[in-house]
This record gives sequence, C-alpha cells and structure tokens, in this order.
Amino acid sequence: MPSRPRSTSRAGRGPSRLARERELAAQAQAVRLPAQVDVVVVGGGASGLAAAITAAEAGARVVVVERALECGRSILATGGGRCNLANADLAAERYRHPGFVSAVCGKRFLEDVLGFFSACGLAVAEEEGGRLYPVTREASSVREVLVARARRTHVTLACGREVAGVSRTSRGFDLELVPTFEGAQRETLGARAVVIATGGGESSLARGLDLPLVDARPVLCPLACEGLDFPALDGRRTRVAATLVRNGSTIACEAGELLFRPYGISGIVSFDLSRNALPGDRLALDLLPEVDAGIARELTMRGGTVGLLDDAVAAQLGKLNGTAEDVVAHAKAVELLVTGIADEKRAQVTAGGVDVSALDALTLACPSVPGVFACGEVVDVDGACGGFNLAWAWKSGMVAGTAAARLAERR
Repeated sequence: MPSRPRSTSRAGRGPSRLARERELAAQAQAVRLPAQVDVVVVGGGASGLAAAITAAEAGARVVVVERALECGRSILATGGGRCNLANADLAAERYRHPGFVSAVCGKRFLEDVLGFFSACGLAVAEEEGGRLYPVTREASSVREVLVARARRTHVTLACGREVAGVSRTSRGFDLELVPTFEGAQRETLGARAVVIATGGGESSLARGLDLPLVDARPVLCPLACEGLDFPALDGRRTRVAATLVRNGSTIACEAGELLFRPYGISGIVSFDLSRNALPGDRLALDLLPEVDAGIARELTMRGGTVGLLDDAVAAQLGKLNGTAEDVVAHAKAVELLVTGIADEKRAQVTAGGVDVSALDALTLACPSVPGVFACGEVVDVDGACGGFNLAWAWKSGMVAGTAAARLAERR
C-alpha cells in the first residue's frame, strides 16, 4: 500500500510549517535524557552551541536545553539572513565594558573565532567594513555546521524544553525541565556545571540564582527624532558623520549610512548610536562628511545643491533656509532631538543582563554560585554593528564551555 504524501505548503515545496513543527516535536519527544551529566547548557543559540561544542570536545558529557523545537533558530535572522558572524577588527573598544571583553577574549579573539568555524568546516568571506560572512551568505549554513559539529561531539540537544527551576545538590545541580510541546512530561536533569546562555532579555534562571542583573534594554535599533519633516524624507539614504550630545558633552560619534524613516532615523549609524542614546539627547549630523565646508560652498555657487545633496534632503532643508549656500551650510550642521527608541521589536540586540562584576573574566564563572557560568547576550556586554555581537557570543561561549568542562572534571 503506498505511503501517504507529506503535507506541503505548496506543491513541490516541502512540508508546511505546521507539519515541520509536528516533526520537530516528535524528534524532541524522542530524546531521552540521562539522569546526570557533566555540563548542562541552557540555551541553544549562538553562544550556547559554542559552549556545548567546546565543553564536549574537552571531554564533558553535555546536554543543551533549548526552549524552541530546534537549536540555532536565532542565528537564522542575523545579518539580514546572511549571518554577519564576526568582524576583521574585533577591537574591545567597540564593546560595552571593553576591559572586561579584552580580558575574556584575549589577544587572539579573531583567530579563535575563525579557527572555531574552520573546525566546523565553514568558509568565511570579508565584506565592506570588515564584516565577515559565510561564503554562502546564508545564515542557515552557520546554524547547520554548528548543529552538525555538536552532534559529532555527542552533545544531546534537548529541544522543546525550558528550565522551570534549579536546586543545588551534592553533585552540583538538579534542573527541573518542563516541555514546551504537548504530550511530554516534566524531567529532572542533574549537572555538575551549568552554563547560562539564554540570550537577551529577562533571564529567570539568572534571577533565580540571585545573580546581579543590569536592566535589559533594546539596542542596535532605529531612533525616534524631531527636527525635520521625516515623512517627507522617508526612504532616503545618505552618508553622515553623527555626534550624540548630552548636556553639552559628546557621548558618542559615528559615521556611515543613515536612512530617514517617518519616525526619525535608521541604518547602521542609528543602530550604533542607540547603544548610548537617551530621550532628550541632541544629535548633530553632517550630511556632507566627505566635503569640506569651504569647498561645498564654492561648488554650490557653481551648480547649486544638485551635485551635493539628495534632492529630497535639499528640498527639506530649503524650506528652513534661503539660498542654496544656506542649505549647504545647514547640511553640515543639522541638529535633531532624540525622543526615544523608535521600534523595540526591530532591535538586533538586548543590552543588560548578568552584571560583568559578578563574573570571573578568565572563565565566565559566577564565584557567588560555584558551578554556574554565563555567556553571550545574557551577559551585560553589547557591541557595535558589524559582527561584534556574534563574535562575542562565539568566543564567550567557548570560554564558558571550556571552563565548565574543567570544573565538571574536578567535581
């Protein structure tokens, strides 16, 4: 008797999303967990997979507990679906708490990240600004090589489960797991060491262990501003030099592409400034950063603003100024008022998390709770656009995973 065809979303296009979720739920339910392992990694995203792989390769028995039905889903949305996995210039100064980042990542930060992916079998290519991508330019390639390497090292991927509670034992910890899909029972998993890699936002596990937390907040996102007719400029792009000012003091400077939106500004410059911007800050924009003011004035006298400014931008500034020379002068010194974050849902990263003062920079261990480690976005470290945040995820995961395996071996 012929088998029934699998449900498809469209003919010839593979299983529907619902069918795929059912398949993944069945796979998750089929996973049998041991009573006790060396290391449990809570969170199967970028840092969690890196931690699990390095811990397993150091000889530990490892289980990854992931709420979603498959590991690495968060990786798929990074870099516009292309996964900007690192940057060729991983300067610690591009991160919050640069001294801590430098101590964690060491002098071989980039070499360690590239070596990690080389061992995964992933080829990497460099683009403008030092941004590093898989040569396929597909985030799925990164996820797939990580999951494959985790399985090769015998990491158990316990998907569709979340940690409802954790208690200390003579052997380390007992974690109470609850399923996120129907038809499964609660489970208890013992571990000698626990790595928290739950990503950005509120970490109930970290809070339950009484780790000091910095309030979470969205960063790398658009900024709502006042000062121009933004709806009239919607969709226009320009290169700028931007200075964020608070109470007369410069807070941050960025240069690059800016995108005007109806609410204010977006683009890389906006995203990087959002890491420090607060409502009430002033934003000074030079819309002609590559042209000296004197030369711009001379060029305007010869041909107006046509050869210098986008026509919509020139028209907008023209409403506020008289002559073309005045328009160009204004373009060199546009001032905006920051009113807040424009769209928190579009934030690429969440700042805040476990306070870095609560962690050992050499191991990412929590001295106040021996046997617990933290890595990735759950730690109060965030970086600029361009691959810095994923690079931190990989490297911090490697550091925490290695240290957790060593501790488990001693217990």
